[in-house]
Amino acid sequence: MPQDSRIHPPLRAFRSAQGKPTLRVVFVHGFLGSAEDWHSQKDHLPICWDLYAIDLPGHGHASQFPIPDSIDGFVEFIDQQLQQLPDDKVPLVLVGYSLGARLLMHFALTAHHRPMPIAGFVFEGGNFGLQKGSEKQERWENDRRWITRFSEQTLPNVLQDWYQQKVFASLSREQIKALVEERSHNAGAALAQVMSVTSLAHQDYLRDKLCAAEQNTHLKTYYIVGEHDVKFMGLYTQNKVPFSVILGAGHNTHKEQPYKYAQKLTQLLSIEEVNSI
Repeated sequence: MPQDSRIHPPLRAFRSAQGKPTLRVVFVHGFLGSAEDWHSQKDHLPICWDLYAIDLPGHGHASQFPIPDSIDGFVEFIDQQLQQLPDDKVPLVLVGYSLGARLLMHFALTAHHRPMPIAGFVFEGGNFGLQKGSEKQERWENDRRWITRFSEQTLPNVLQDWYQQKVFASLSREQIKALVEERSHNAGAALAQVMSVTSLAHQDYLRDKLCAAEQNTHLKTYYIVGEHDVKFMGLYTQNKVPFSVILGAGHNTHKEQPYKYAQKLTQLLSIEEVNSI
């Protein structure tokens, strides 16, 4: 796809390592977010790591890019951005939150076919998908109501209600107010389109496929969840997934507890540095 020189690139470099990097980390944000959500991580992660983040279509610097018409289209968009990274064989770890985590789960299933040296994935608050048709129908009916609201109503009002959902129960009034102000620069119509395409109702159940990929290709995956994120603590426990807990955080751990998140990321990914030597 030709890129207009007036449009900022979706792949954003936050920090280059001092000397030759031992690891390259690329972050992918969630619905409503942007690459900027990860900016605080550059102050806490090892200086020997390269740090990048991607803006997804309909968000941040990619708000003017065409929105893909399928989940696979979003996955290929991520792949296109990763192909712009230096071709120097530095091990690559992809970190995703919520929607970003779900997209990276899809990406992980074909990671062994990709040319980049992927060392592992970190999924923060990512859902494997729904197994029952009735669950998918219920989810789609709920998402469809949000899609209508994002399309037709003023964004600050919609966001005020969005952050009243149970998954955000740990947020204070002040935190919700800040998020509403921060997210209100988005375009409601674009968000509606993104949700319509990437709804959990359209996603396959990925846990079994990821488990098979982990066994067959030695894929490394790590899961992170906030202490107060009851929904995802239960989800990962039910699916017998080993996960790391960030104390004092809810669903969006990297924004609520950036230092603790970076500490955990450093601990997990330092293993990949050793294994890649």
